[in-house]
Amino acid sequence: MKILTIGAGVIGATYAWQLHKAGYKLTHLVRGNKLGQYQAQGIQIRCLDLRKPGDAVIEECYHPNFVDDFSTNDDYDYILVSVNSNQLEDLLATLAKKSGGATIVFLQNMRLGDDELINRHLEKARYVIAYPFKAGGGRDGNVIDTVIFGMSLANTVLGEVDGKTTARVKTLHQMLQKAGMNPKIIPDIVPYIRTHYVWAACCVAAYIKAGNYERFNQGESIKESYLAMREGWEICTRQGINPRNVVPTRYYYLPFFLLVPLTQWLYRQKGMREMFEGHIRHSPDEMKDMYFTLLAQAKKYEVPIPVYKDYQKYVEAYFSQAG
Repeated sequence: MKILTIGAGVIGATYAWQLHKAGYKLTHLVRGNKLGQYQAQGIQIRCLDLRKPGDAVIEECYHPNFVDDFSTNDDYDYILVSVNSNQLEDLLATLAKKSGGATIVFLQNMRLGDDELINRHLEKARYVIAYPFKAGGGRDGNVIDTVIFGMSLANTVLGEVDGKTTARVKTLHQMLQKAGMNPKIIPDIVPYIRTHYVWAACCVAAYIKAGNYERFNQGESIKESYLAMREGWEICTRQGINPRNVVPTRYYYLPFFLLVPLTQWLYRQKGMREMFEGHIRHSPDEMKDMYFTLLAQAKKYEVPIPVYKDYQKYVEAYFSQAG
């Protein structure tokens, strides 16, 4: 089994590292001007592994084969794509030309409409979609600072766009299972990634308004974030997706007296703070793009989003300071 990973951020490095440890043959695509550096140093990883007793912190050097290009002659079985959502469009033409017979796995956060963008470049028979909810984090200098969650609810969700359970999805499931990344095949992967994007965008905005993790996990902040999400999910409704039929989104319509304490419990789980803070601190361009993409989608579909829009002044102030 030959696997190419595109994307040397937290998700690409973490999943490739775990597959490498599980015995699969990994090659990692990096930018040409950094090829020598990666070949000499590898990728330094510091991982809070919550799957292991004692919440072990593991520090390792992940050192697969590194390349700065690939072709149809490389005969990869799977190509894992884990790039920032705002980098996806530039990559698709290359994948269409060079991926050969490989199954492309989009293992990343996707903006609303990214699945349609992919479909304009690639036939559905060439790719599957996955969401890496098993891991997260950020970068500390040259070190990938990652968390692998131990909760049974933390899955790597995957599926075919048409909802079928194919042989290639089963094989991918087996690979991720062997790597300990808790895969789960679902029939509605597109509704999942679209509704989850709304959840993520609203969480980012709520965190920025709160200013720190403690205030973010207060009841009023959580309630406001869910009100914003429910506005955003109306966009999905206009796209033909019923959020109340999508797991876990359907549970986010529970009464607030149940939903708020459940969310506080979830946010108190080990590793959640590190994931939130890592993403916002180390991927500012992607986080900013996430907020304004949802804003633009609401305008496109003429969905009123007053709660979500109220976050804008906090988001603009935060990213102007960060820039």
